[in-house]
Amino acid sequence: MSQRRLLLWLRLLIGAAFMYQGVLHIQGMRAQADLFAAYPGWQGWPLVGAMRPLELTLWLAFLEFGLGVFLFGGLLTRILGGIGALLAGFQLLSLGLTGGPLNVLLLIGGLIACLRGGGGGTMDSALGAMQRKSIENQRLRDAEAARLKAERAAQAGR
Repeated sequence: MSQRRLLLWLRLLIGAAFMYQGVLHIQGMRAQADLFAAYPGWQGWPLVGAMRPLELTLWLAFLEFGLGVFLFGGLLTRILGGIGALLAGFQLLSLGLTGGPLNVLLLIGGLIACLRGGGGGTMDSALGAMQRKSIENQRLRDAEAARLKAERAAQAGR
């Protein structure tokens, strides 16, 4: 199996896992909030320290689900892989393995997506190809316009 295909399957798996974890946090938001309340070490952290456990749970759930959707689609793979690794790392540092072993896999997968990219079939590559084609078409139009201008100048000089 090629590296691009392996990264593609990893990206799809990590995206689906982030969506799954986001849905789990929404469905069991009270239990997750109670878990954050039982482990208050995160309350000293910037940005999240002032939140209540239920508020933090909702933010994490929606961020995880949104990240999963975009990773699954392959949009901004490296950036969102890094953000996903930060989210999973935060949960690991604040809850340990009590938050579930999926966070370890999400941390590793997010780091790989951040460092290696999303493999084949990403929206990033499709958008890049469209942009390159647009730039090449503009170059051709500019060359044709310059050629026509030179022809007119030559005819005017006769």
